[in-house]
Amino acid sequence: MELLAPAGNWEAFLAAMGNGADAVYLGGQSFSARHYAENFNKERIDDALSYAHLRKKKVYVTVNTLIADHEFAMALDYIWDLYQMGVDAVIVQDIGLTHALRKLIPDLRLHASTQMTVHNSAGAVLLREEGVKRVVLAREMSRDELAKICCEVKDMEFEVFVHGALCYSYSGQCLFSSLVGGRSGNRGRCAQPCRLAYQLFSCTGDTPVASEGRHILSPADLCLIEQLGDLQRIGIHSLKIEGRMKRAEYVAVVTRAYREVLDSLAVDPGSTVSPELKKRLERIFNRNFTGGCFQMDRVGYLSPKRPNNRGIYAGRVVEQSRDITTRIKLTEELRVGDGLEIWVKKGQGPAFTVKDILLQGKRVSQAEPGDIVSLKIEGRAGAGDRVFKTYDSELMEDAQASIEAASRSKLPLDILVSLQEGEPLSLLISDGEGRQVKVKSPGRLQKAEKHPLTREVLQEKMERLGNTPFYLSHLSLMGEENLMIPFSELNETRRRGCDAILQLLRGGPLLSEDDKLAYRHLKDKYLYIPSRPSRQGNSHTQAQGKNLPLLSVTVSGIAEAYSALEAGADKVYLQIRALGKGHVPKKGDLKRLLQAAATANREVVPALSRIQHSSDKPRPDFLAEEGAGAVMVGNLGDLRAFLDRDISIYTDYSLNVFNSYSLRFLLDLGVKGVCLSPELSWKQLQSFGNIDKVEMLVHGELLLMISRHCMLGSVMGRKDAVCSGYCRQDSFFLRDEKGFEFPVLSDRDCRFYLFNSRTLCMIEDLEKFLLLGPGSLRIEAYRYNEKQVSSIVRIYRKALQELSFGQWPELAEYKKQLIESSFSPFTRGHYYRGVL
Repeated sequence: MELLAPAGNWEAFLAAMGNGADAVYLGGQSFSARHYAENFNKERIDDALSYAHLRKKKVYVTVNTLIADHEFAMALDYIWDLYQMGVDAVIVQDIGLTHALRKLIPDLRLHASTQMTVHNSAGAVLLREEGVKRVVLAREMSRDELAKICCEVKDMEFEVFVHGALCYSYSGQCLFSSLVGGRSGNRGRCAQPCRLAYQLFSCTGDTPVASEGRHILSPADLCLIEQLGDLQRIGIHSLKIEGRMKRAEYVAVVTRAYREVLDSLAVDPGSTVSPELKKRLERIFNRNFTGGCFQMDRVGYLSPKRPNNRGIYAGRVVEQSRDITTRIKLTEELRVGDGLEIWVKKGQGPAFTVKDILLQGKRVSQAEPGDIVSLKIEGRAGAGDRVFKTYDSELMEDAQASIEAASRSKLPLDILVSLQEGEPLSLLISDGEGRQVKVKSPGRLQKAEKHPLTREVLQEKMERLGNTPFYLSHLSLMGEENLMIPFSELNETRRRGCDAILQLLRGGPLLSEDDKLAYRHLKDKYLYIPSRPSRQGNSHTQAQGKNLPLLSVTVSGIAEAYSALEAGADKVYLQIRALGKGHVPKKGDLKRLLQAAATANREVVPALSRIQHSSDKPRPDFLAEEGAGAVMVGNLGDLRAFLDRDISIYTDYSLNVFNSYSLRFLLDLGVKGVCLSPELSWKQLQSFGNIDKVEMLVHGELLLMISRHCMLGSVMGRKDAVCSGYCRQDSFFLRDEKGFEFPVLSDRDCRFYLFNSRTLCMIEDLEKFLLLGPGSLRIEAYRYNEKQVSSIVRIYRKALQELSFGQWPELAEYKKQLIESSFSPFTRGHYYRGVL
C-alpha cells in the first residue's frame, strides 16, 4: 500500500519525504481546497517533483475546488503546466473540469477528490468511465462497504483517509461555512463552523438538552493505525494522512509512525502496534482518536469538550500558592520547553511553555513520572485540576532533526570517465540502479604538456556537485593517461551530465510544439459556449410574455405533495427516505400520487437520498412497479445507475454544478434537468449559456450538512450507541453562541441533516429569474407542513403569472405573506454576495 502524506509547505514536504512517505499531496496557490495553507508556487512544485522523482516517490497536486466559468480557462492552463512539469496525478473535485481534462489532456492521471462524495460502486464506475484512475472515497464508509467497492470495481485504485481531522458532514455536501460566513468549503475556504460551540434544544422545551460538552459537531481525530493490515486485505491502494494545515513536525511524526507499522506488516503480517507508537501520535496532536465510520464508532466519534488539540494527560495540580507557583504531580515526563495546559473547572485554564522546573528545591531540566514539581505559571488553577502536555519538546526536536536531514539528503552517482586521444572526453553517469546517461565534451583530448587529467584531478572536478541533488559515490577511469582538455570544458561536460541524469530520473512527458498547439486549439474549441442573446427594453417588458419557468417544490411527505399539486406546483419532488416524523411511502401511495399529478398535467418525481451506501436499508423500489417516469438523484452513483434505465433523470444541487461545463457534461449524459449550486451569484449565472434545462432555488431552508453520525443519538442516546428514536418523538434545533438557530432532522437510515438558520426568499427578484430564462424555479419545503406548502406555492404561482401577463405584482406584500408560513427570517443567500 502507498503511504500518502500531506504537505502544506516546503518544510512539511521534506518532513513527509524524510519520514517514509511514498507520495505527497500538495496544493498550488490556486484552486486548492486548503486555501489558507502556505501552499506551493510553480517553482516550488517543480522542486518537489525533482526531489520526489529522484527518490522514486510521487507528487499529487490538488485542484480540488469548484471552478467558476471565468476561472475555467485559467484552471486548464494551470493543469496543463502541471502536466508538462510531470506531476504524477491531479486531484479534482469539479465534474466539469474532470470531463474537460479527459478530453484535452487524456494522458494526465486524474484522482477524484473525496469532495466528490463517492461512497458506492456505481459512483466509482461513472468516474472510471470518465478516465479517473483513483477515487478518494468518502470517509463515511465502513470496513464492509470498502471491501465491497474494492471487490466490485476493478481497474480502479481506491484511497482512504487513515489519520487526522474529520469533517462532520460528508465532504462535498457541506454549505455551512458558505451560507453562514460566505467562505465556501467547496472553494477551499472553510471557516470550520462545526468546531464552534452549540447547544441542542427541543422545540417543545426551553432549556438545552444536557451534553458532555458544547462542541457537539466537532469530530474526534481519525486514527486507523491498528487497522492497516485489514485495509491491505480489503484491497485499498493508498493510505492518506490528513493535514495540509498542520505544521511540518506533525507530518514528520505521523508519517514515521505509519511507515513503521507498514514496514512491520511487510515482515510479519500478524504484527501489532506498540503502545509507545500510538502514544507518539497522541503526543503530537489529538482531539481524542476514533475509528470513525470504518469501525462505526458512534460512541467515540465526537470530541465535544474540545475542538482543538487536547494533548496527553500529564498529571494533576497538588496546590497553588499566592504567587502562582504551582505544584504538580506528574504522570508523564516533563522537560523545559514542553507546553502545558491546565483544565480548570470554570473558564479558560492557563496554557504556557515550561521555562523552569523545580524539583525538591533544585532547578532541573526534566522530571519523571511520579515527581512533584513546582512551576511558575500565568493564571489560576486549583488542587485536583488536570494537566495536559500539548507540546512535547523532545518529540518536536526529533521531528525537526528528520526534516533537516531530509533537506541535506543527496543521492549517489557513479561516473565512468573515458579518455582517448583525439576523441571527446566521455562521461557515463549512473544512479547505480541501471539508469544512466552519456555526455561528451565539445573539444577533443590532447596530449598534456603541463596539467594531465590524473585520477586526483578528475576526482576533484567530478566531486563539484554542490548545487545539485547528487554526490559522487564512485569514480572509474578507462582509457589513456597523460591527456588533457581545458578545465572549463570538463566542468561544462559535468554540468550537462548532471542536468541529463536529473531529467532522466525526474521523468515527465516529452512534448513538442505541435503538442502544445494542439492543446491550445482543443481548449479554445472546448471552452466555446454560445452566449445568451441580448435583450432590449426594461426588465419588466422583457419578462412579459416569456414562457414561464416551471414551479417545483421539494417535500418530505405524501400529504405535502398533494398540497403542492393543488396549490399550483408544476413539479413535486417527493423525498422517499422520510425525514423527521415523516413516513416512507407505502405500496400504492406513490402510484396514486403519480396518477393524480398526471391527471392535472403535473409531474411528481421521487427524490432519492443524496447518500446511498451499499449497507443502507433497501430503499423502496417503487420506481418501476409504481409507474414513476422520472427520478431526482443526489449522488454520482445513483446518476450512473439510472443512466441504464428508461427513466428521466433530474439532478439535485448536491452534485455541485458550479459552471457551464459541468452543466453541459450532465446534459450530454442525457440528464433532463439540473439544479445549479446555490453558491452561484447573479453575475456568475449570467455567464451560463442556454439554461432552459436548469433549475434554480428561490425559496426555503437550504441543507447545510448531511452526516452519517446522528448527533441526537450522541448527545441524548445511550452509551452503547443504541438508537432511541428521538428524531421521531420530537423536533430539535441547534443554537450557536450568537443566538442563531439551525433546525435538524434525521432520516430512516439515521443520517443527520442540518438546515440553515435563515430561509431563502427570492420573491422580490422573480423578474431577474425570468430574464435569465431557467427551466424551473424551486421551493425547498423539507420541513413544511401541508398548510405551509400550499400557502408558499400559491404565492409564487400568483406572482409568476402576474409577471408573465405584464402586471406589476405586489412582491413586497407577497414577501410579508410568506413570512407567516416560514420558520425563520429571510436571506437572499449567495445571489448577491457570492462566495469566496
